[in-house]
Amino acid sequence: MKQIDIFIWVLSLTGCIGNANSPVRDSEGIHIMWNPNSMRQLADKGTYPRLLRLKDNSIMVVFENLAGSIVFKRSDNDGLSWSEATEVFSRFIYTDKKGNSIPVNTANPEIIQLSNGHIILGCNYRPVQEEMAPYSIVIRRSTDNGKTWLPPQILYNAAPRFRDGCWEPSFLELPDGELQLYFANETPYQHSDEQEISMLTSPDAGESWTSKPKTISFRENKRDGMPVAAIVGDEIVVVIEDNKSVGFKPYTVRTKLRDNWKIPVEAYSPNREYALSETIPDSVYLGAPYLLKLPTGETLISYQSNENRSSNWEYSVMEVAIGDKTARNFSRRTQPFKVPLNKSAKWNSIALWNDSTVVALTSSDFNSEAIAPWMMIGHIKF
Repeated sequence: MKQIDIFIWVLSLTGCIGNANSPVRDSEGIHIMWNPNSMRQLADKGTYPRLLRLKDNSIMVVFENLAGSIVFKRSDNDGLSWSEATEVFSRFIYTDKKGNSIPVNTANPEIIQLSNGHIILGCNYRPVQEEMAPYSIVIRRSTDNGKTWLPPQILYNAAPRFRDGCWEPSFLELPDGELQLYFANETPYQHSDEQEISMLTSPDAGESWTSKPKTISFRENKRDGMPVAAIVGDEIVVVIEDNKSVGFKPYTVRTKLRDNWKIPVEAYSPNREYALSETIPDSVYLGAPYLLKLPTGETLISYQSNENRSSNWEYSVMEVAIGDKTARNFSRRTQPFKVPLNKSAKWNSIALWNDSTVVALTSSDFNSEAIAPWMMIGHIKF
């Protein structure tokens, strides 16, 4: 394997774990430079941003609008300007058989463009009152590059209560065309506080789906959550949050592509691994992870951390760590956004901007009362 010197430069506006005034060096990997001058607010308010560079080179960003709906914006000029927000999933009123009605919010957007060019947007239906409407995993598909969207498809209904719901859908397309949707699922464990990672699959680009989810990972008496998958070498790797100890930490669960999750990854499976090279105290929270494979093969994870901040995880901030070409040994942790201790930067993601650039996305109130989606560019040299 070719070795490349690495320098991670964290500029004046960014935070750094360790000495913020010096580059962090390692013997192999990539060189990333976060550029605070590229920081942009994407909307006046919103949360849970996800970004995708489409095949026509335009950029689409999706997020919750904090009014119960999910919207997208598009840029055709590399992010210099953005379209007005367009609702794809709208808050709606659910009416049961007895005529009782409640609002249902939409949350946790995730987006993918398939090899055939179709765009799929997933979300989580969340009723505002229990015991009436189910929590659900839902998608909409666009066959014309996001100009129009087909009606919502409900893929999975969980229980009609918060403690037994379903959450956080994400997608992966396999080389053979199989489309996978991963999500966190409490419904199989309605007599406990446990949660697993479940998966649904589609053989036809999202038109039809399996009806019964497959269990991907489960730790007894704990809560595997927030899955994001990537193909890494000959494996499918999913980063999750795992509360094996007191606080959530990023873990990976994995399977060979040829095996494709023949058996679940349980607590002591060799296919479940702590993601970071550094051991972090149990009391520190590192949750809500996200995974990205770079064009060079190296991997990144982001997550939200309260280390050296409040014991309340709500005041967490975004961190990014760099892993190797097997999605292991994540280290050299940095905080792209500088956030006061009484503010937060959460529900993050990372995406490719182009072959030499990544983008960090967060939801933060660091300079305002309202939570808003923000982005910052990080330049890569291979």
